[in-house]
Amino acid sequence: MLDDDSLTVKSAADSITTADLQKPILVGYAFGPKKMSTMATVMAEASCARVVGVSDKARDASPSKINTLTSEALCMHQMKESKKNEVAHSTGLDSIIRYFHSSCPSVGSDDVCALTSTTGSLTNGTFRTSTTPGTVPVRLSFVPIDLNEPLEEQHGGCFDIILHKMTEDILSLSTADALWRDLVHHKGDISNHLSDCKRNLRPVIERIHRLKEYQRSHPHCCLADDPSRVEIVMSRSAILLKLQSSLVSVTSASGLPVETPKFISCENTIEIYTLLFPLIAKPLTAAGTKKSHCMGIVLNQRGLSKVQMPCILQEYANHNGTLYKVYVLGDDTHVFSRPSLPNLPSTVNELCSLIPYVEFDSQRPYPGLSDFGLKMPLMLKQYEVHQLTKLEIAPVVVAMKRAFGLELFGFDIIVSKNKLLVVDVNYFPSFKEVSNFPSLLAKFLVQLAVQRRKLDGK
Repeated sequence: MLDDDSLTVKSAADSITTADLQKPILVGYAFGPKKMSTMATVMAEASCARVVGVSDKARDASPSKINTLTSEALCMHQMKESKKNEVAHSTGLDSIIRYFHSSCPSVGSDDVCALTSTTGSLTNGTFRTSTTPGTVPVRLSFVPIDLNEPLEEQHGGCFDIILHKMTEDILSLSTADALWRDLVHHKGDISNHLSDCKRNLRPVIERIHRLKEYQRSHPHCCLADDPSRVEIVMSRSAILLKLQSSLVSVTSASGLPVETPKFISCENTIEIYTLLFPLIAKPLTAAGTKKSHCMGIVLNQRGLSKVQMPCILQEYANHNGTLYKVYVLGDDTHVFSRPSLPNLPSTVNELCSLIPYVEFDSQRPYPGLSDFGLKMPLMLKQYEVHQLTKLEIAPVVVAMKRAFGLELFGFDIIVSKNKLLVVDVNYFPSFKEVSNFPSLLAKFLVQLAVQRRKLDGK
């Protein structure tokens, strides 16, 4: 019997075999400095996870005893508290790499236990358990990779998964000329094509090309996620256009329509004849820079002079001061509510009397009523759906996954009157509200690797 901390990796009933499970899973990771600082402890905890799967022989031999497990690999997470604290209090990439080299199980090591029950003992700092007959241990190891060097020459060169968030590189590539953007899709060596490339762009192209070329040459390897799919969420204009087309006819589980607010993209001049005040101004760049989080609320015509261009102008939707953060990790979805911007008046006379423009940072606490020159909160009629749940937004998640083709992403959604509005999408968010994120990450990566092995016949 598994305890409440156990997780299951779901798959098709006949998809997990002994051969699929016995080969260790090697995860190479490449993050920018900011993401590395937030992911250090997460990967340390995920690397301590121990996964077991029901072998095909055991399943065939005694189906009645393990009927409930035929489509699952069982994943339980055991924390190495001292190592966790060691990483949490250390800083810098060097200390993180030293930690992983010393604590992650070697790909060829036999010192990996399979967690199949809640009983076990701690011996020489390693948690050991007795294994249940018919289970196959799966080993999950995380190793840093350097995208400036050939991946085949690192850690044996045979990665099952590459986990990355190269936001700055993908952003640089997305703003480059089409000639250079297309070069990352070129098969084989591209060095002869880069002689005329700008010096600062050349290493960016080489790193992204190296990532994609490795996946092309090693089809068993999964990229989480493909840089080409990540590129679209670098641009708010591209995000909103994709939302407009993909949310047509989508409704929540209870039947509420799902949309995105009306918007216009402003490059050099502002023409808002199709929009109504108040407006929210957002930078065109959605990620990769500090400025991407600097926004403003435009209350009236006078406020337009404060807007920094280029930008997106979106109609402001009152939502009773509540924003919902949705995190998607493969088949897992998590929904959390956060305090948000207050309800604002919509009549011309009321708006003209308010402060014309209010700036804010979306990663910090939002402005309150007093920042807009308001004293009393504006109340809205309450509608049937007050709290968004995982079940309520399940159809939205399906539509978003289909539209963006991502496995690790998040989006912001609000309830405005009688509809839901998706207002932003981001790649590989912090998942900071998800308390068991390290275990879920381990579960997701194991499932991804095993499914790919099955497809490849390995």
